[in-house]
Amino acid sequence: MMITRHRPFEGGSLTVHDIPARKCDCDVLTSLPDGVIVDGYKWLLEKNGIIGDVTVSLSKLKERFEPMDFIRPHLNIDAGA
Repeated sequence: MMITRHRPFEGGSLTVHDIPARKCDCDVLTSLPDGVIVDGYKWLLEKNGIIGDVTVSLSKLKERFEPMDFIRPHLNIDAGA
């Protein structure tokens, strides 16, 4: 099944459609990498001061981003070690 996720952010809202998901008991589950991309893109919109409503398909986000693009900046890795 394909679902749409709506994520409000400071200044607007992000709508991502065509997210693959599966129904499990009483919940709808999406894959962790897909969730990281959606939430990471929302963070990117906030960080760059984007205002308004943004709608995009997950496939378009995946063409440009991968989960590590959003995880790497938050890792505290000493490059010299």
